[in-house]
Amino acid sequence: MREPRRERANILGPVLLIAIGAVLLLNTLGILEWNVWLSLIRLWPVLLIAAGLDLLLGRHSVWGSLVAAILVLGVLAVALWLASTDAAPGGSGLVAEGVRQPLGTATSAEIVVSPAVGRLQMEALPEEASLVQGTIYRARNEEVEQVFEGGTRATYTLRAGQVSWAPFGTWSFDRRLWEVGLSPGAVLDLEAEMGAGEVVLDLTGLQIEGLRVEMGQGRAEVRLPAEGRFEASVDGAIGETVIVIPDGLEARIQASTALAVRKMPGGYRRDGDVYTSPGYDGAANRVDLTVNQAMGAVTVRPAE
Repeated sequence: MREPRRERANILGPVLLIAIGAVLLLNTLGILEWNVWLSLIRLWPVLLIAAGLDLLLGRHSVWGSLVAAILVLGVLAVALWLASTDAAPGGSGLVAEGVRQPLGTATSAEIVVSPAVGRLQMEALPEEASLVQGTIYRARNEEVEQVFEGGTRATYTLRAGQVSWAPFGTWSFDRRLWEVGLSPGAVLDLEAEMGAGEVVLDLTGLQIEGLRVEMGQGRAEVRLPAEGRFEASVDGAIGETVIVIPDGLEARIQASTALAVRKMPGGYRRDGDVYTSPGYDGAANRVDLTVNQAMGAVTVRPAE
């Protein structure tokens, strides 16, 4: 009687999970920057090759699974090397494009800024004349779209159009830089979206009535304004979220973290996943903040 054939153990899956867990651990410990995920995205076709080799050879030979596992570890090593050698965002090899939208008669505005990858920096403009003004360092084959509708309640959208997602592309993939200034003379409902990269929002001096930040993979840092009563939400998939609460702004924070480390300010009253600052009730300046992070780390801290 023929003995049933025993299938060989699949080692690719465990190796992949261990590699991802190791990267996340190094991220949360501050040993490894979150931009390593940009490099991993660039190398994703190699992971498909490894999975294919494992399916084709792994069940018949342990060497097939070993080759696939070595490819996964090789991708991780190359990603770490790329993350450590990438230069600062912007600079040569990219096209600098200026953007400017006059404020006009607007006293309030809904603004959406949506790069695909790279780094987004936003802050208050020194003057009120422009609703939005800044510089975008984009890839040569990338388009930037602007849509504006005027009036006392204006709407403005600035987003990436055609985007180069070449998997083995050059360093310009994650050196794209959007430097965007916003008018302090209008009440803003602001939305920032990023697929992969880094978002740094310094909202000091701005009038905010609503804020939404959506981050796929990478790091988001948001410094809230000290004045106003508004709602804000920051959503991240994989990466790090840092929110700075300035002096004089009270906060109620709803935190939802699946596999993310959570660090909240000391002295806040906790009720389940809700954290409330001591002076929140009746405060003239306060924020209702919702933070969602799937994997990584969430830090909410007072301004230094």
